[in-house]
Amino acid sequence: MKPLGVCERCGEFEGRCECGRGRIVIDGRRRVTVSKFLSGLLRHYPQSFGVEVDGEGWADLKDVLRVLRERYGVGRRELELIVKFDPKGRFEIRGNRIRARYGHSINVNVKWSEDAEIPPTLYHGTHPANVPSIMREGLKPMRRREVHLSGSVEDALEVGRRHHSNPAVLVIDAKGMMEEGLEIRKKGRVYTTDFVPPKFIRRLL
Repeated sequence: MKPLGVCERCGEFEGRCECGRGRIVIDGRRRVTVSKFLSGLLRHYPQSFGVEVDGEGWADLKDVLRVLRERYGVGRRELELIVKFDPKGRFEIRGNRIRARYGHSINVNVKWSEDAEIPPTLYHGTHPANVPSIMREGLKPMRRREVHLSGSVEDALEVGRRHHSNPAVLVIDAKGMMEEGLEIRKKGRVYTTDFVPPKFIRRLL
């Protein structure tokens, strides 16, 4: 990931500011480390660090900052930049609260969506070995609360490469799902649903 910084002339930036005089606040490697930890903290194990998450997934910002300061020496400025420039829109800050928008395994309400049109076709990247069972049984949330879908083939490939160097990409008939009353939700750059039946899935060749 690129570094994040601030500049009196250019404002907040990712990578390099236009005038070249900006100050790097957090470098790329540290940004990745903190982002991954923040995802785990808000999605999976807040209690392990004394952070309380409410039914909508919100945590008190001061509690999260306490943990980040203790582990990584990160303050509010760094955290705000990480949230603002997150390429997947994973996080959200409102006032003195912060939450992960999606990806939870803990029991929070996931039945919400941003006010946006859902594309008629979505995609899912996965390990090729998973394809036969998915085509038989559909896409299930597995260890998370929702199935995650991507808005483009490129995004699906990026997700799939976490599991295999040459991932399979599945094409999802989102329009057909919604016509049958199945809900699809938009959260950042990700689309989520409870389950994708096999008849709405085909493999991209």
